[in-house]
Amino acid sequence: MPNSFIPALDPAALPGPPWLFHVLWVLTFLIHLIFVNMVLGGTLLAAFVGRKKPGAREVQTFFVGLNSWVISFAITFGIAPLLFMQVLFGRFFYTATILLAWAWLGMLGILTLGYYLNYLAKFRLRNGKNVRVVVIIEAVCFLTIAGIQVAINLLHLQPGRWESVAQQAWAALGDPTLVPRILHFVFAAVGMAGAVLALVATRRATKGVDREACQGMAQFGIRAALIATGLELLDGFWLLFALPEEVLKAFMRGGPATMIPLTIGILFGLLLLIVLAQITDPLAQAKKVRRVAEMIVGAVVFMVVTRHQLRGIYLAPWRGEEHVTVATQWGPLALFLVVFVLCLGLTVYAIVRASKDKPGPGEEAA
Repeated sequence: MPNSFIPALDPAALPGPPWLFHVLWVLTFLIHLIFVNMVLGGTLLAAFVGRKKPGAREVQTFFVGLNSWVISFAITFGIAPLLFMQVLFGRFFYTATILLAWAWLGMLGILTLGYYLNYLAKFRLRNGKNVRVVVIIEAVCFLTIAGIQVAINLLHLQPGRWESVAQQAWAALGDPTLVPRILHFVFAAVGMAGAVLALVATRRATKGVDREACQGMAQFGIRAALIATGLELLDGFWLLFALPEEVLKAFMRGGPATMIPLTIGILFGLLLLIVLAQITDPLAQAKKVRRVAEMIVGAVVFMVVTRHQLRGIYLAPWRGEEHVTVATQWGPLALFLVVFVLCLGLTVYAIVRASKDKPGPGEEAA
């Protein structure tokens, strides 16, 4: 299918086997997405927790404090999947960003504003002031970024729509899967943030922190995860059947390779609903709370795989005549993998130390 908007294939050979870059993209995007989910979902929960709910202030303090470093990790760990995207689908993805250039570049300003508002909220919390309005605006910033990312990712999958979007940028919002895709990410983010909140609250309770506040945090987190998971399952079927007919048929004909990850992801969601509905006292059911957090991460893994498979199906008609040459450079690849694993290990170590080594208040402790 000819399309004058599609740039010519880069004549330079790939520096490694394509399958390796696909695996690395899925892995690095998964890590990036976990941090993104915590930022988006945590900010939404902090914005809409009821002021009079037990532990409401602790919920806001937890997520605002978390965002002060999780936002940085989300940005940093977004670099690697963006580079692998460039290697595998660069001529499609970057064309979409050019067509929506103002929105793509505008994300930098929106992200800066959201980050600044988070520190403003942190300052106000420290001084005992209300942060509801500040955090709501921050949540709107991150929701806007999520919407832009989804619109660009949908556009890069469909070169057939590029001409209409080039004439009128608002045409990018006409995709029938846009709304269910955005909701799918939002519900997943809220579910993960709620589960993490409940997990943290159960652990704090064992260390003698205010039990009533911990109970309020945990119950709010479990309730949010339960509602978000139920809505995500419903939205997932909406998204599946909103796919273009030819894409849906090709996906269903993919056999075990496509159907197994999708089926496992759905089963994870159903199992999550069952376990979440059984948790009536999170502090007394700490093991189930931990299982919920683990299952949510498992569900995200299979959904990321399914998302990547759908990308291949969308772009298959436009890549039929693509002939990629490979000239593997094992030295740089090995160096990247070593540095990546080292940095990932340091990140985990820093998170663990930060969660355990909390200085007390006052100048001496500082």
